[in-house]
Amino acid sequence: MTEDLTSIDGVGPAIAEQLREADFETPGDVHGADVDELAEVHLLGEASARAILNEDGGASKGRDFALSEGDHEEILEAAETGMSIRGCARAAGVSLSQLQRYLDAHQDFRVSFERARARGESELIEGGLRDDEVDTSMAKFLLASSYDYKKTERREVEADVDQTTTHELGEDEKEMALETIRELQERESA
Repeated sequence: MTEDLTSIDGVGPAIAEQLREADFETPGDVHGADVDELAEVHLLGEASARAILNEDGGASKGRDFALSEGDHEEILEAAETGMSIRGCARAAGVSLSQLQRYLDAHQDFRVSFERARARGESELIEGGLRDDEVDTSMAKFLLASSYDYKKTERREVEADVDQTTTHELGEDEKEMALETIRELQERESA
């Protein structure tokens, strides 16, 4: 079993994931790299790379947070209104990456933030989708953009076929069938 990258000072879950994506699998891989190699990893810069490698004169263990407990209420209120994570960061006056780093380092607040986002999501579903008096398009947009909801449609296709025979389609036949379905869908939406 390999050692967890979050055991390195200044590395939280988000940065650990980015390090793994850049092929740094163990703390030894990270400590064997130079500042320039680490600085190219997404979410890291030169200052953070130096801090991780302890080449910053021991002054710090990574960047200071631009957020504090005084920002919690504002962030949670934004989350409860259904704002995206990026919108919550803007409400606190910080970048998305700063908010993500803060959440990675403060697990208790992360739990509160996730609960606030869940309440915001529920509000969009209850108030924005189930109220017959409300145009649902904005709620659908916010759910898709802020909560990774995917739009799916179910369509029925009518066809005259003999119910007693079956035939497995070849690749050319499948392509023709898909093209026919696309044409029918285009006609329906026009």
